[in-house]
Amino acid sequence: MNSEDKKKDHDPSLDHSLLVREQLIQHINTRDGWISFEEFIDFVMYKPGLGYYSAGAEKIGHSGDFTTAPEISKLFGMALANQITPILDHYQSPSIIEIGAGTGKLAFDIMTQLNDYQVNFDRYYILELSADLKQRQQSMLSHLPTKTLNKIVWLDSIPVDSIDGVIIANEVIDALPFTRFKSQNGQVYELGISVEDNQLIEQPRLADEILSNTVDSIAKEIGMTFQDGYTSEIRINFGSWFRTIESMLSSGSIFFVDYGYSRQEYYDEERTNGSMICHYRNVAHEDPLSNLGIQDISASVDFSQLADVALQRNIEVGFFTSQADFLINAEILGVIESVIDEGLKMRLTQEVKQLLLPNQMGEVFKCMLLNKNINPDNFDGIKDLRHTL
Repeated sequence: MNSEDKKKDHDPSLDHSLLVREQLIQHINTRDGWISFEEFIDFVMYKPGLGYYSAGAEKIGHSGDFTTAPEISKLFGMALANQITPILDHYQSPSIIEIGAGTGKLAFDIMTQLNDYQVNFDRYYILELSADLKQRQQSMLSHLPTKTLNKIVWLDSIPVDSIDGVIIANEVIDALPFTRFKSQNGQVYELGISVEDNQLIEQPRLADEILSNTVDSIAKEIGMTFQDGYTSEIRINFGSWFRTIESMLSSGSIFFVDYGYSRQEYYDEERTNGSMICHYRNVAHEDPLSNLGIQDISASVDFSQLADVALQRNIEVGFFTSQADFLINAEILGVIESVIDEGLKMRLTQEVKQLLLPNQMGEVFKCMLLNKNINPDNFDGIKDLRHTL
């Protein structure tokens, strides 16, 4: 292979990954040679100019690292629009806030459906921290009618004025930084990242009082003793993040769609290595120390924790259900039945299978509705799993 061929085959993302690695090692050395896993995630995922969500690589879709429900089918956004319409109808000038809008596909499909239904909404806010995703969103949403496009407002921080309406968070919580812990000899250890012979390694440290008490409290709640070697995750600072999110809503509902479990399932005795997962070019693996800054790292959502922090803020848990039951309740199957073109119907059917089937996204992904100063009545027929929380 000549030098020109080598240049063509060279992957610039690997240079970026090496830079992230060098900067991370320097950062660890300034922190007495050890950082928590939460700090590691914050660095490799969110650090300006270096982190996965602030770098320019394509992340979402078939040519990216992972594929979300809106990328699979427009029916996901249409179904969600069906569910939020009655809530928007409660208000004179309702608005929508989407947290982390990915490629903008979900926003596009929701607003298109709302326009078709002639549903009134004042603003569609997008809270987006990633500059390159914001550019992709702007490109995607530029195809909307001008009147609708003018309703979109991008935010890079929490707005001062709260809204009446709906907040949407699709696959947001799983991307939040998390703490990893391990049980050993009856004690709780926090897993962190250190450096040995210029190589990044995972290294445990005896947990502080907050983490140790939190893990002990979880074990007591679910009636389980974590055996030696049992490893899992917890979002210690989740409460403060949630307070920030719900403060954007004066009255209305919050829809969380994500992959996760109730607490009893989350800390099942057979899930001995937690739920952390990495995605690089649509391949899943469990090595967070590879592909630094160019791969996605996430962990499942403890929906019991989400319900707990909501109730602490006097916010009602409207329902907790599987993605399959949520979408079926939103009449996603009826949309397919109304399609006349057989070729289109076949394509939509295949897409919906990915969204609904238990071995695809149907059961692993869950939906939780939270209500603040509102009591929507359009979810009576949904299969509710709140009793599992």
